Amino acid sequence: MKAIIDTCSLVAFVRYYLPFDKDGKLRDFLERQILERNLVVIDKVAVECERQSHGLVTSALPFIKHAKYKTSTSSLIAPARFHSLIDNNFVIGSEKNRLNEAEYQLVREEYLQSADCSMILYAYSNKCTEDVTIITEETGYNNDGKVFKKIPENCKVINVKTMKLPEFLKDNYVIDFTITVTATTLF
Repeated sequence: MKAIIDTCSLVAFVRYYLPFDKDGKLRDFLERQILERNLVVIDKVAVECERQSHGLVTSALPFIKHAKYKTSTSSLIAPARFHSLIDNNFVIGSEKNRLNEAEYQLVREEYLQSADCSMILYAYSNKCTEDVTIITEETGYNNDGKVFKKIPENCKVINVKTMKLPEFLKDNYVIDFTITVTATTLF
């Protein structure tokens, strides 16, 4: 299985998992998965990581900025069928109807250039040759007033599996706990 990781999952990894990774094994696991291309960080996600949360991800995981860790999406060309999916299946009709044609085309072009759309296109382009999953913390609920649906909903349309970071770690990482107990006297 090849997994494509979203910015929000990398932020969650840094915020909620790395503080407990005292020996660096979890960080090393993530780096190894990315180097071996079992876990894909597309170029647009790497750029988002530099911009979101004051660069929290790239500060904690500086290797993400380096070219050998990123997968370029510049050569990906969305086929006509994918454009049709965007206009007919990925869009939220009520939000689209609030826009005139020119406004919709601008929002559509922004979406096509986004990390979310690039991850979905990458998965769509590779699903015939590989078992592809997108790791994201997003839910399918649209409560942000955006014109396009969230990643999990769009992935359902193209039959690409999504999972959250804890699921990925549970399936791919063996956690080894060492508990140190210090004896204390109450009096």
